[in-house]
Parts: sequence; structure tokens; C-alpha cells
Amino acid sequence: MTALIIHNVLAWSAQAAVLIAAGAIAARLWRNSAPRMRLLHWQMLLAACLLLPLLEPWQEMEQSTGGVTFSSGPAVAVPAPAGHATMPWEPLLAIVLLAGSALLMARLALGTLRLRLYRRRSTPLEKSGTEVEFRVSKEVSGPITFGWRRPVALLPAGFLDLPVESQAAIQAHEAAHVQRRDWLFAVGEEFIRCALWFHPGIWYVIARIHLAREQVVDQEVVETTGNREAYLDALLAIAGLKTKIGFMPAPLFVRQRHFAERVAILLKEVSPMNRKRMLLSLAASMAAIFLSATVSSLLLPLRAAQSAGQSKDSQSADIRAEAKGGPQVLYRHMAQYPPEAKLKRIEGTVQVDVTIDGKGLVTDARVLSGPEELRRAALQSVLQWQFTATGAPGHTEVEINFSLQDKGQGGYLGLLKRIEMTGLSADLQARVAPRIPVKVGDTLSQDAPAEIQKAVAEVDPRIRADVSADGVLHVSMAPMALRIGGNVQSAKLVKKVAPHYPPEAKQSRLQGTVRLMVRIAKDGKVENIELVQGHPLLAEAAIEAVKQWEYKTTLLNGNPVAVLTQVDVNFTLQDQPPPPAAANQ
Repeated sequence: MTALIIHNVLAWSAQAAVLIAAGAIAARLWRNSAPRMRLLHWQMLLAACLLLPLLEPWQEMEQSTGGVTFSSGPAVAVPAPAGHATMPWEPLLAIVLLAGSALLMARLALGTLRLRLYRRRSTPLEKSGTEVEFRVSKEVSGPITFGWRRPVALLPAGFLDLPVESQAAIQAHEAAHVQRRDWLFAVGEEFIRCALWFHPGIWYVIARIHLAREQVVDQEVVETTGNREAYLDALLAIAGLKTKIGFMPAPLFVRQRHFAERVAILLKEVSPMNRKRMLLSLAASMAAIFLSATVSSLLLPLRAAQSAGQSKDSQSADIRAEAKGGPQVLYRHMAQYPPEAKLKRIEGTVQVDVTIDGKGLVTDARVLSGPEELRRAALQSVLQWQFTATGAPGHTEVEINFSLQDKGQGGYLGLLKRIEMTGLSADLQARVAPRIPVKVGDTLSQDAPAEIQKAVAEVDPRIRADVSADGVLHVSMAPMALRIGGNVQSAKLVKKVAPHYPPEAKQSRLQGTVRLMVRIAKDGKVENIELVQGHPLLAEAAIEAVKQWEYKTTLLNGNPVAVLTQVDVNFTLQDQPPPPAAANQ
């Protein structure tokens, strides 16, 4: 499991790198656009990176063992030369990733505590605004705003020495951060940085978000105050302070690495984007992000371990996984229960001798014992296993136990005595015979008729396969049915069983119509029903009722013929206007 997680982390890292590179190139195409557009672009890019695992299709890697049981015996490994032993790198890398996240989370917690300490040691500013509490602190080098319900803006001691216009500009800047709830976004971005600290592209995107956010606030303050010169003076004055402080999770008034870009855009008159250009830029950003995400996910897919509950075989087979001694199994490929073995009720244990190289990869395997029908599936499985690296080649024995779950539960139909084909041409018989997955003398399970019908229908959908009570498989061509309208055929209905309203449907207040396509045999009895539409809760009850209906025999030129007709079964609660319980159309 650790190896699978590490693989997905590395694959996602590569996908995100492609995505960020494409986003950075796209950003350069509209670098002269308004700051709001750039902020939205970088936020969309970060969101796309985070949502990649949820939006892309995962490549199934069958890690659990549907229908089989595994146990590995003691390993016989060749001793490795001294000084050449290796350790599996996946667990070590996982430890490094978790340790890095833990350290950054500790830094985030310390930064939050430092903010609270600075606030406690600060003094309130006279004439403080009502929406945000302004306080003066000797421990900060620039304005810092934090808090959600009770927002606080800490101002440096040098703030009181600035001109009144500059003070007003700084206060307007911090008030804008509070109105925009920027502190919440800043904290969320720091949590993302803690989790994905190993990816330099994430650091880059978050840094661009910080810059774009400050540029948006700069533009809003200039538009609000109408005094660009005073705001530039305030920015330059705060940047000139030399006091250094540690990391704190909050929007900072000045970051030295962003200072030049902020001043440059303040000096430059940025005309507001018209609606059409903004929509075009937004569409271009989304297209670039979507295209790069699609390409990266196709080239570097994430892998999902298939759980036992997802396996079709697991519904009819015992599922357990166990390793006894020897190298630890890092990855198991799911063995597929051979369909013919399931139909013949073949079970048993396959013992496989596995050759492992120094990296834990299986280089060869040979079957020691086990049922012949199960050997190939066992080999195909173990050849894709992976064990812990030992640094030296070796051998181990693996046991794969194929076991069905429906033993002793009436899952047998008996022995197949013979196969009869009627109404099929010689060519069809030659094509159908090899497709039948059972042979005379095989034990048939309850699943056998459905599997046989599916196999012969692949040759010709008109072919029908039925197993009689005396163990005979009848394969025949279904006669053509005469299609008759429901209203005409309903007049010939001689036995009609009302459907039972499912309790679950009643509790859910579920109503509706179930539409069925019904095939009526020559004797007037229903021989086949296909669901056309209807809720699954209602469909089963409708089918069970219609199976018991009987019609008068339909004659064509004096001869009885099969009929194909449509039947609608209506389910309506009693407190609603009651339409007919069932009607043919």
C-alpha cells in the first residue's frame, strides 16, 4: 500500500508540474491585465492541482485478491555481500514527506501563537476603525492583519511617524484585507503548503497568489483614496524598515521579493478590463488548465487499488490475504478466477515457487502443485507481485487458494448429461459449440445457465440456451415473434396477477411506470421479459407479476405464433389519483 501511495504522490507531482508550467505560460499572455484577473487565474490553477485526483480517471491496479487466498511460505534467499544491503525507498520517502509536513505544521502553529503574543503586547491605536482593531506593536516591521470574527491589524512603531495621508492609506489597505476575508485564504494556503511542501510548483503558485492579492488591494486603496502618491510613499516607508520577524500566517503589507512588482504596477496606469476581454481571458485560462490537466493525467495516470468489494469474483469467492514469513509482500495483483473453473466448481490451492531479485521484483515463477484449470491464473497473478527489497536474489513459495463461497447453499444444478442443438444450421453449430463453456460430465452451478446464454448470444442474439431438470442443455434458435400492439394483446389476457407494491417504495413515496417488452409463447404463457424503463425498486415487482400472466393463443394463418408486445405497469399510492394498475400499450 505504501508503494502505491508513493507512486500516486510522484505521479500527481509530475501532473501538477505540467499543469503549473502551462498555467505560468498562459499567465504571461495576459500579464498586463488587471490584478483581479491574475489573482483569479492563479487561484484557479491551485484549485486545479488540488482537484486533479478527483477529476481524472484512476487506473485500476488490482491489489486485493478477489476470489483467492494468499499465503507465502519461508523465503530462501542468497546471502547478500556485506555492505550491500538495501532498504525499501518507499517507506523512507513516506517518512520524509510526513516529517516535512509535521515541521511546517509546527511552524504554522508557532506563527499563530506569535501573532497572539504580539497582539497581547501591543497598544491600541487612537481613533481605531470600527470594522478592524488597529494596534501598534514594536515587534513587527510592517502591518499585519489577522483574525476572522475579531480582526486585528498590527502596525509597526514607525507608523506613528508617517504623514497623515500615508497612515490613512495603510489603514485603508488593512481594512480592505479584512473586508475581503483575505486572512482565511492565507491560512488555507499555508495548510496546502504544509501538505504539499515537497512540490516547488505549489510554492510558486502560492507566491503568485500572494503577489496578485496585494496588487488587488493596492488597486482598491488607490481607487478609494484617490491619492496614489501618498500610498506609494507609505509603501516605500514601510519597506525601508529593517526590523526582521519570523514566519506568521497572515497577509503582510510588504514582502521584499514582491516589492518591485507592486511598485511597478502602481506606477503604471492599468486600465480596467472590459467584460468581453475579461471573459476571453478567463476562458483562455480555463482552456489551458483543462488541456494540460487532461494531457498530464493521460500520460501519468494515478493508480487505484481495487478493493475486494469491487471485484465481481469476490461475490462468489472467499477473499483473504495473508503472508507467513519471508519477504513482506508490498503489492499483490488480483488473481482472476477462471470462468470455466467457476462453472465446473473447481476449487483448490496452487503452490508457486517464486524467484525474486534484489529489488523485490518477481523475475520468474513455476507451479509446484494445484488444479490444472487454476494454474495459469495463479502464475499470471504472482508474476506481477512485488516484495520488500532484500539486496540479494532469492526464492519463496506462494500459495494461492481458490475457494467459492456458495458451497452448501444449493448452488448446484447437477451434472450435464448431454447437449442438444435444434434449429441451428451446420455453420451455426460449428460456431456455437466452441463457445459453450461447459462439457458433458461437468457439474453445473446456478450461474451456469446465465453464463452459457451469454456465450451463445455472442454468436447470434436469437440463440437460446436452457438447462432442463434432467441435465440436458438445449440450444435452439428462438422462433420469430409477431409484434402486436399492447391494446390489441391486452384483450387476450386471461390471467392477470396484480404486482405487489414494494414496502421500500411505499416508504420512499415512490411512484411511476415500469415499461416491459414481453415475449409470449405459442401457448400464451410469458416466456421472456426485458425491462425497457422504470425504477429498479418497482421493476422487480412488475416483472414478477407479469411472469405469471397468461394470454389466449395468437393464430397466424391458423397456426399458433409467438408474440412480442409492450406492457406498462403503473405503481400509484392510494392517496393519489389511481390510474389502472397495469395496462398494455
